[in-house]
Amino acid sequence: MDIKVIEKIKKLLALSESSNENEAQLSLLKAQELLVKHKLSLKEVKEFKVYNSEIKEKRSNVSFTKAKWKARLGRLIAENFGCYMYYKTHRTQTITFFGREEDIIICTIVLEYAIDSINSKVRRLRYQYSKDGYSTRGVENDYALGFISGLAEKFEEQKRKNQEWGLILVKDKEVTEAHENIKFKGSINTSTKFQGHDGAYYEGQDDGKQFSISDKIAEEQTEEQLGLA
Repeated sequence: MDIKVIEKIKKLLALSESSNENEAQLSLLKAQELLVKHKLSLKEVKEFKVYNSEIKEKRSNVSFTKAKWKARLGRLIAENFGCYMYYKTHRTQTITFFGREEDIIICTIVLEYAIDSINSKVRRLRYQYSKDGYSTRGVENDYALGFISGLAEKFEEQKRKNQEWGLILVKDKEVTEAHENIKFKGSINTSTKFQGHDGAYYEGQDDGKQFSISDKIAEEQTEEQLGLA
């Protein structure tokens, strides 16, 4: 069994997360093509993950001090892509994923792309708010909270529409047991409250529902850039 082929199929399945049927089709069809070509089943792909893929932790490039919404976003992504999330602390909190190696790759791709999307939109909102004479204090926080809420809805919709896909991404027993054996020191307060920008929140919520990693695939145009080849 070719490990690289299995990993590519798993990534394609994970990246076909768009609730838009047309957007999801490209990744799903590619995964299906590889399954047929190599005479594999989805069950074999799932079982391969349990026995052959290394369980590890990996720090992302995402750190925060005041932007605590990043913690909520990271945890949501980890929960929906088969991983756990915690922090490495040294002046700032660095989001760290724990799970199967290929699932960590997906979590990292989705987290970094989501944050890029949030930051890009927040820059435009701040410009518009300033231009109109409104305070921008708390705009980033409220837009991000709305985005996370919309993304959570999107994930739940995906699970309802594609139960088999959800099974592939669930945490397996070995990952759960390995995580339970980690000894953590203390805890970090990552709670953050709505600051009152209704417009930013609801705009974020709409964008979260529409968020798709497929956009990144189309933008970069090559599988190599996502580590799929």
